[in-house]
Amino acid sequence: MSMDNGISSTRHTAEMRMPSDDEVTSFMDALSLEDNPERIQRLAMEFLVHIPIERRLAIASALAFANPFFLPDMDPDSARSLGIDIEQFAELTMRAKLTAKQARQPNILLACAPKSASTFISGALADAMNVPRVNLSTPCHSAMSSSVLGANLRSQEMDDLALIRNGLNRRGYVAQHHVRCTPFLAQQIRIYNLKVIVTIRNFFDSLVSMDDMVTEWRGDSLPVNQRFFDDGLPAGYERLPFEERLEILVDVHAAWYAQFLVSWKKCEAFGLVAPLWISYEHDFQGDKAVLAERISAFIGCDDCKVERLAEALQSKEKAKALRLNKGIAGRGRVVPDAIRDRATALLRRYQDDCDLSLLV
Repeated sequence: MSMDNGISSTRHTAEMRMPSDDEVTSFMDALSLEDNPERIQRLAMEFLVHIPIERRLAIASALAFANPFFLPDMDPDSARSLGIDIEQFAELTMRAKLTAKQARQPNILLACAPKSASTFISGALADAMNVPRVNLSTPCHSAMSSSVLGANLRSQEMDDLALIRNGLNRRGYVAQHHVRCTPFLAQQIRIYNLKVIVTIRNFFDSLVSMDDMVTEWRGDSLPVNQRFFDDGLPAGYERLPFEERLEILVDVHAAWYAQFLVSWKKCEAFGLVAPLWISYEHDFQGDKAVLAERISAFIGCDDCKVERLAEALQSKEKAKALRLNKGIAGRGRVVPDAIRDRATALLRRYQDDCDLSLLV
């Protein structure tokens, strides 16, 4: 693969030094957090200029792996020489799925209702197990990459390419997603050997915590033109009165919360999944050592040492770093009666599908 496209004519021989593995990894990490297409292309191609020609294909592949929106500049003949047909694609996909299925590594999906301490729990798990936190809904380099690249507003369904690439990492992973269960997802869980933990929280407590989170990040960190794609809420949300903000959140999230609980309960009742259930109020707010024992037994003590997990779950420093908001139950008491009635009416539409007491 030449992949020169004018590059080789501008470089100097002295520049031809193969970067170390650490340098390549560091550049991949940086490239994965770039969201501007022109900058992605420029930075990656400038990096490739310094790679000896016989190694460019391997490094270009690594950079495309790091950022899904990078493809190397290449002349048509070179591109055609790398082409594959549908039969080759089918075989490679099957081989990759078989390899991922047979891999002996712990793969954890934390399926979570928003504001159910899931970020904290997933971080504690990743630290205790010494595995990365990953994103399974987009084929991105890290859990953070997906957000930076503008995927937050997507439904967080599992992506097969993401499942494959992380299933081949030889370490295992923890993925945290606001995802409803379906028979399709249940089959993905089976094929890719995921163990599922479902976290749930009282809807009204979640409502207040969610409002805290959104008003804080909209006020401090998000550029105006990115806010909608991060949370899907209307412009000026953070400046509205408290009750009006909660009304918006109820309209957006109440049905989803009910569907989340119903979907996992139904798939469990059908025998399609066998998750570990964690209640914010009863488990997370309870004895952390007991919670660590439950999680460790579910995952397997060899992969998740109970002592390390208990320590991580009780770390106050980690709680701050992983955005654990107030970390208390009962916050929903401040929800006005009119908002509570509005939410309850929406949730009750699903009362014949399963017991909704975990939410209300």
